[in-house]
Amino acid sequence: MSIASFEDRSVDNLFDVPERWRADVITEFRLRGAERCAAASPTPGFPQLFDSVMSMASDTPDGPWLDVGGGMGGTASWIGRNFDRNAIVADASIGSLIGVERRGPTLELVAGYATSLPIRDDAVQVAAVSGVISLLDDADVLLAELRRVLAPGGRIAITDLWSANAETFRAEPTTFWAIDEVSRLADRHGLSVIHIEAGDSSIEWWSTTSAHVGDEITTRHPNEPEYALGRRDLDHLDEIIDSDKVLPAGVVLG
Repeated sequence: MSIASFEDRSVDNLFDVPERWRADVITEFRLRGAERCAAASPTPGFPQLFDSVMSMASDTPDGPWLDVGGGMGGTASWIGRNFDRNAIVADASIGSLIGVERRGPTLELVAGYATSLPIRDDAVQVAAVSGVISLLDDADVLLAELRRVLAPGGRIAITDLWSANAETFRAEPTTFWAIDEVSRLADRHGLSVIHIEAGDSSIEWWSTTSAHVGDEITTRHPNEPEYALGRRDLDHLDEIIDSDKVLPAGVVLG
């Protein structure tokens, strides 16, 4: 499926325009290598938690890897750098995928929702799902879809902010899942928890690189409605993180 043919625009306001701004800044700042990955992946637990979790998921046969909800392709680029695997980027945000294209034709892209992937059954050896499950109020649908595309013996690596206690809670528009609840949902689809690991929010240079790009976006677009919407979402998330109600963690299913 080509990017141009994907017509659902329900995620435009929150992701499309801001991600195009992010792509512009990354390009103009001439960020390269690990810094480019960091600027494109402001995801909790990167990179040390992600690397540890992916190491537990990567002992699989050769075959496609998938970066589910991969946004600007930072996660897929990091996988290529550190695990020598080419990960397909699947995302519903056209702005994100266009941003990846503008950075150069180095990643394979597909346009689609995490809960309705344009991927055939039993095709993926490893699915990396970073910062996605907290965007959904129905994790069961996501797990069913991941199980559908996962090859026998494959692994699913989910990294995100999770509830710090035994209860899932929703802080509109985000759902912070209890790991035990997701484990029970995974079991419905024949998936078992192989590994769980908690981590810090991020190492300093990773957060700093992303923050520099964010500051530049603030300087350029402070009065645009898409910026205001995204800013409210980020401020809300920062408030939740500071409350100690959530923690970054990774879960490997297989």
